[in-house]
Amino acid sequence: MNIFNIFHTLYFNFRYLPLRQAVHLPVRVTNDLCIEKLHRGQIVIEDIAKGKIQIGRGKSPGLQAFRSRILIGNGSKIVFRGKAIISQGTVLRCDKNSSIEFGNNFYCNSNCYIRSTSKISFGDNCALGWNITLNTSDGHPIWHHGEKVIGEGPIIVGDNVWITSDASLLKGSVISNHCIVAQKAVVTQAFSEEHCLIGGIPAKVVAHNIDWSAK
Repeated sequence: MNIFNIFHTLYFNFRYLPLRQAVHLPVRVTNDLCIEKLHRGQIVIEDIAKGKIQIGRGKSPGLQAFRSRILIGNGSKIVFRGKAIISQGTVLRCDKNSSIEFGNNFYCNSNCYIRSTSKISFGDNCALGWNITLNTSDGHPIWHHGEKVIGEGPIIVGDNVWITSDASLLKGSVISNHCIVAQKAVVTQAFSEEHCLIGGIPAKVVAHNIDWSAK
């Protein structure tokens, strides 16, 4: 069982946070967390009073998990606006001059890959299943009929959104408040409607007047 490590927790807080925050130990980490890069990027905690941030512990029973990783490039930042649980095996990758922002009461299951080359933003009360990918970039330039295709765009997730296991959100994806993204869905566009179920490849609205609860 992957448990929190007091030495790694102390190192993480006092190495990457301002002293006035570090003394409260707002972030708890496990011994498997690997910080591959943290150049001139930042980890920002806006309100430590809302609860601790947990990175690298927890997963669904029987699910195999990889090693947790954080990569932050120059000029980038990861922002926590309240309580957050990020389970074992999840990767947070902020490329140069990009951001990832987590609202209050955020939960993420194992083996997710959250990569921002521009901006990824989660509202409050969001939950992610396992093996989910969010990626704001195609990764390589693409030309279609001789014209360069835009290969990058932010991903915005509203409040009270549940993204279920094995789903993918690609560049330009927007999920509005109180929506559910179905298992294995591939989201490639913005959805402005609230309270809907989004599913399929590529994803579309498959049901209306939907709501969900974490309990």
